[in-house]
Amino acid sequence: MSEDLSQTPIRSRRNYLVFGLILALLLMGWAAWWVLVGSRRIATNDAYVEGNVTPVQAQSAGTIRRVYVENTEYVRAGTILASLQGDRSLLALQASEAALGRTVRQLRQEFAAVQETQAKLRAQQAQLTKLRDDLQRYRGAQASGAVATIQIADTTQDVNALQAEIAATAAKLQAAQALVEGTTLQNNPQVRAAVADLERRYIDWARRDLRAPISGFVVQRSAYPGLMIHPGERLFTIVPLDDLWVVANVKETQMAHLRPGQPVRLESYYYGDRVIFHGTVQGLLPGAGSAFAVLPPENATGNYIHIVERVPIRISLRRAEIRRYPLRPGLSMIAHIDIHQEGPKNVLEPITTTPTRGYESRIYAGELKRARRLAQRIIARNS
Repeated sequence: MSEDLSQTPIRSRRNYLVFGLILALLLMGWAAWWVLVGSRRIATNDAYVEGNVTPVQAQSAGTIRRVYVENTEYVRAGTILASLQGDRSLLALQASEAALGRTVRQLRQEFAAVQETQAKLRAQQAQLTKLRDDLQRYRGAQASGAVATIQIADTTQDVNALQAEIAATAAKLQAAQALVEGTTLQNNPQVRAAVADLERRYIDWARRDLRAPISGFVVQRSAYPGLMIHPGERLFTIVPLDDLWVVANVKETQMAHLRPGQPVRLESYYYGDRVIFHGTVQGLLPGAGSAFAVLPPENATGNYIHIVERVPIRISLRRAEIRRYPLRPGLSMIAHIDIHQEGPKNVLEPITTTPTRGYESRIYAGELKRARRLAQRIIARNS
């Protein structure tokens, strides 16, 4: 009994020693991990997938005749999403075509009026020359009594009246020339205004078919047959999933060594830690998230409470990886940024680039050309 009691303090000291040794090993392991790994990495779970969410808005007013696509469908750029009843836009286009033809014919009359007035002015000037010659001969023959004084007086009156008519005709010619001088049927301001109206009406008519500006998946469909729509009204949203990136919100206390170009290891809640994505810090947004909030903080008030701010950073994703493991905008991510690699980039020198794919739409490229060809045909027919 006494021997067991004597062994108890020894066992207790031994247990404490083992526990202390294990604790020391754990602390040393943690310190080694922190020195080798932890201090060289920033980790945050305040990160989300983002992408280009492209709204498709109505280009002209009208009533939807038919809807061709549904949510989650994949469409290519130029695919017709919905069609409008095109009667109103067609009638407006036909009225604009008629107005252009009428303008061209009226302008032809104005060109003809200039020529007519010029011919009339030349005839009056010739008549004035003849009267002046007659008046000079009459005055030369007056001394011999061959010409009566009344004839000289009448001729003088005719000269004065014709001079007044010539002045009126010259003013009329200036007015006619002001409308057409230095122009042709193609570049006259009246015709150009009518052509511009025709082009606008043609584009309204051509855009009765609502097309996808880029390739991607359809979401947020709000178009229905029979719905009256107006320009600017959102009817669809197109989301391409081949060009995504991550926005991670990093605490300001962790950003001293954060630079563009540093590698990032990413995990998604969607796939778990079995799928690892790799990215690169492309740039830091120029301000904390609170600076761009709808209701920014008022820190000058008396009830100020300090909160560590977060700064959004943009992280690229590899196309091959997101093609193999598709992601979607809004999904949560866990980002591990390796800040040990400083990289050659300054914090104010982002490496973000704007790709052409997904940032350019060519579906409207030929509309204006076709409208101008139509206008030229109308001008030629009425010339």
